[in-house]
Amino acid sequence: MNPPAAPEPSPARAVAFDADGLAELEELFGRSRLMDLLEVLDRQIAARFDPPAREPSRLAQDAHILVSSSGGLSFHDLSGACAALEQACLSGAEIAVPLGTAVHAARHAREAIATLRAASSQTCCCAATPKG
Repeated sequence: MNPPAAPEPSPARAVAFDADGLAELEELFGRSRLMDLLEVLDRQIAARFDPPAREPSRLAQDAHILVSSSGGLSFHDLSGACAALEQACLSGAEIAVPLGTAVHAARHAREAIATLRAASSQTCCCAATPKG
């Protein structure tokens, strides 16, 4: 299998996460618990996509796990990319492009999580400007 193709930058891609959604989660769980959840997500992303598995069945499992965990924490771009990767793997379709998109979204999410965690000492973690 060839390495994942890097997707073309999209002008529509503004942020890696939904800031309003994260603000709601922070209000619900508190900043400390949200930071813990983001740390868990960061570790999950690293474990599943750094580097990604080579076998489509394993990729589908890894993507499936990240669909809900990333979506639940308002990382909808990563969640959608993982859903597309999972479907490509399960259907036997070509996976290079969806894998490249998912890996790119994973990298973008990890950068945003690092920014959020660095800003966690600020008044609101969601006020951090994500790298876009």
